[in-house]
Amino acid sequence: MNTFQVYLRSDIAWTRKDIKAATPDQAIELAQLLSKKDPTLLDEHYEVCDCPVNEIEVLDEHGDQLAEWQSDDLRLKLAAQNLLDAAELVVARWSQGNLADAVRQLDAAVAKARGGVA
Repeated sequence: MNTFQVYLRSDIAWTRKDIKAATPDQAIELAQLLSKKDPTLLDEHYEVCDCPVNEIEVLDEHGDQLAEWQSDDLRLKLAAQNLLDAAELVVARWSQGNLADAVRQLDAAVAKARGGVA
């Protein structure tokens, strides 16, 4: 069993917990369970935080990231500018008759927003 440094974050609050788990992915699962069981978990650094955890990061003892989880809402917020840029490119290329490259870029932006590899 390893002890991982796990950061749980919302839009306005965060906390750090040491979690014992076999793997970084298991540490994320345990952190998700912990955040659901204890809605005041993020109140450690803030007086009141009625907001969901939308990001969990697992680090090793050197501070290197081993795993990360982001909620669908957070991924969409982070991808919004890339999605907008790609959509504008499709519109611009459509009028010029060069749509294939723009659609590939839009496809990559959508995949990244959904949590896949672009």
